[in-house]
Amino acid sequence: MPELTVAEEVVLIALDDQTGGGRTRLGLDWALAGAVIVELALTQRIAVSDDDVVSVVDPAPTGVGHLDAVLAEAGGGVKVSKLLRRTRTGTPVRTVTALVERGVLQRKRTWLLGVVPAYRYPVADASAEAEVRARLAAAVLDGDAPSERTAGLIGVLHAAKLWRRAVPAGERKQVRKRMGEIAKSQSISPAVRRAIVRTQGAIAAMTSSG
Repeated sequence: MPELTVAEEVVLIALDDQTGGGRTRLGLDWALAGAVIVELALTQRIAVSDDDVVSVVDPAPTGVGHLDAVLAEAGGGVKVSKLLRRTRTGTPVRTVTALVERGVLQRKRTWLLGVVPAYRYPVADASAEAEVRARLAAAVLDGDAPSERTAGLIGVLHAAKLWRRAVPAGERKQVRKRMGEIAKSQSISPAVRRAIVRTQGAIAAMTSSG
């Protein structure tokens, strides 16, 4: 299976494996939009300046819907916070759809009050999530040095306050502290670290203000 995007990995952490619920979790839309920004920085498609302005480095389509939608909105010197506002509504649907198409999640229709149709996305292939969780545990609990991609994922999860979902086995306070340290780690490139920190700050500001 091709490597998952950071946004896809966030979805796997956020959703309940059995019921497939959690897609409307508070702040998840912001987190997924932020995860795409981090992904595009990791793959050198965009850069984030010291004053939080996003610039497109490589505008060529990636072929991944939730990435290309954000890349298309990133032109013209937009700030991170504005890019998040522009893309947070469509990103969750595109990201979940990508995971269904990959066969990682399955789409199941349910009914609210027996009348209103709704959809849940339980896991179809647990191996992808298991690999993500193993990386998180190694970095957060075991103290292993994370890759830039894992550090980016941890930064987004930390900003979205998904500490318990990300590393349920750890003591909450220590997990939170370690995830915060990783998000600002000097071991990752300045460009990616800047994207992580700026996105993290924007997500925190947006979710706290509603």
